[in-house]
Amino acid sequence: MTIRAASLFVALLLGVLGLPAAAAAQAPSAADIARGKYVFGATGGCGCHTVPKHPVNAGGRKYDGPYGTVYSTNITPDRETGIGGWTDEQLITAIRLGRRPNGERLVPVHPYTVFNGMAEEDVKALVVFLRTVPAVKRANLAKKLSVPMFESVFLPTWLAAFAPRETPPTAVPTSGTARGEYLVRAVAHCGECHTPRTMTMATDNSRFLAGSPKGPEDSEVPNITPDKTTGLQWSEEEIADYLGSGNKPDGDVAGGLMGEVIEGTLAGYKDMTKADRLAIARYLKTIPPIKNKIGK
Repeated sequence: MTIRAASLFVALLLGVLGLPAAAAAQAPSAADIARGKYVFGATGGCGCHTVPKHPVNAGGRKYDGPYGTVYSTNITPDRETGIGGWTDEQLITAIRLGRRPNGERLVPVHPYTVFNGMAEEDVKALVVFLRTVPAVKRANLAKKLSVPMFESVFLPTWLAAFAPRETPPTAVPTSGTARGEYLVRAVAHCGECHTPRTMTMATDNSRFLAGSPKGPEDSEVPNITPDKTTGLQWSEEEIADYLGSGNKPDGDVAGGLMGEVIEGTLAGYKDMTKADRLAIARYLKTIPPIKNKIGK
């Protein structure tokens, strides 16, 4: 069979099977999927989209805020109720810019205000992995907003005036403090919980990672700046071990949301390499210490 005949035969076969040649040529490799799963774990396993003990990424988790109540959406590849009908570009736009394919803005419970700092290759890999998660047909729950004109006026104004903005690197940092900063600020989005918020509910980045007495789900969130009296005083090895195991130096274990992101869903912080966990620890040692006592 000549090369031309072979090509025509493959094209004909793909047409009979209903598979476009371009799609077949772009099938993700095992390495692409593995990288995406790693990024997924470094975000904490996208646990906001998973109700504990329910299907992963199927949505339905409830979040109450000063604007009302929202429920996380189904981000499994189901075509009717999930993201199966979205293009890669539409998914990337939602992850980094908070826009649905129809132009609707996402409520920033989804941390797109910091995910916009994720490097393009990491976001693309994440999208590849999301498409491999088992599809679940689960209808999304409608949000219940209590603030008049929240989506048409309030949210766009808030995003323009107060939302933080990260700048994605041209290339993913691979080691050292730069790697730790990238993971903390953009991927693991540590500031979303550990940074106190202002009256506008924007993160107060002048007190980056200084903790909050009333964080997500009304929980106390510790100060993880290197302040010698009120901050995180663990060694780099202890921080790295905690992120990998949930075990604290005093014998206690991580609970609440921190316990969730360490364990993750299909992957979590525990699945990061020790090198990455140490990079995070080293970066945390370099941020400005802020005196802010949380708890007793």
